[in-house]
Amino acid sequence: MKKLITASFLLFIMVSLNSNAFGASLKCYFKNPSATVDGIEKLEIADNVLVVNETEAIELQHSRIKCGQFGKQHRFDGLGNGLQIILKSCTDEAVLEGHIINSIESKVAEVFCDEAQE
Repeated sequence: MKKLITASFLLFIMVSLNSNAFGASLKCYFKNPSATVDGIEKLEIADNVLVVNETEAIELQHSRIKCGQFGKQHRFDGLGNGLQIILKSCTDEAVLEGHIINSIESKVAEVFCDEAQE
């Protein structure tokens, strides 16, 4: 009985860890400070959601893609509130890189996201 309880507990932990893509929040920054999307001051990823300016939330969909020499890597896509986000981990650094698109104003900016430094 003790083994069954232990196995159930370990299974619960594994499922909980796999339910969120990010163990910690990631802060996102514009690659080029002069090429930003107007109105966006702060981007952060937490619990599979991109939070824009601490008010708007865009749910991110996770998929695995082939990235040349890096093999299968992660891709996160989100769409909402006139914004589209596309992030990929096709790099040798521990960051997500991609684009944020404001479809209302027809603006695109490159972003990268890495572990939040508190």
